[in-house]
Amino acid sequence: MISLVKRLLHIRIIRYGLVGGIGIPINDAALFCFIYLLATLPLTVSFSLLGRHVSADLHFAVESACAFEVSNIVNFVLNQFFTYSEQRQHIHGWEWVRRIAKGQLASFSAMLLSILVALVLVYAFHVNPFLANPAGIIVAFIYNYFISNKLVFRPTEPSSVSAPVEKIAARPKIEVTPK
Repeated sequence: MISLVKRLLHIRIIRYGLVGGIGIPINDAALFCFIYLLATLPLTVSFSLLGRHVSADLHFAVESACAFEVSNIVNFVLNQFFTYSEQRQHIHGWEWVRRIAKGQLASFSAMLLSILVALVLVYAFHVNPFLANPAGIIVAFIYNYFISNKLVFRPTEPSSVSAPVEKIAARPKIEVTPK
């Protein structure tokens, strides 16, 4: 049983899924906090559409976006140190900042997808927000995994001077005989 778990943990999408699984209760806990913290803010928009007055409550959208951002930061750190741990040794200085920025850009579209799914479930199908929220996250999971592999967690080249030296040393030696 232990060897099966070890073999499964060598599969990157399994590790990514575990980190994402940790992110779901973090996201729901953050959602709970933001629902409580933002309840008194005026987050209602009123506008006219085709001659009718329309009013929209944006509380859940804003609260969900804030909760997603909290879980996204936690997931980025866990993915960097657990899912893509072999890349840590090659990341130094500003590369961390660039990688975090790319992670934020990549997850922004996943956040929009997640929130869109949750909003449809809440407003169109009257699903409980604490069930709609994880459903949106699960839909965005697969999308985010592939985007992260292509954009965020691409292996970086080791910044080592020994790489060109190894190439030179690997060339075949040419023997020169005097005439």
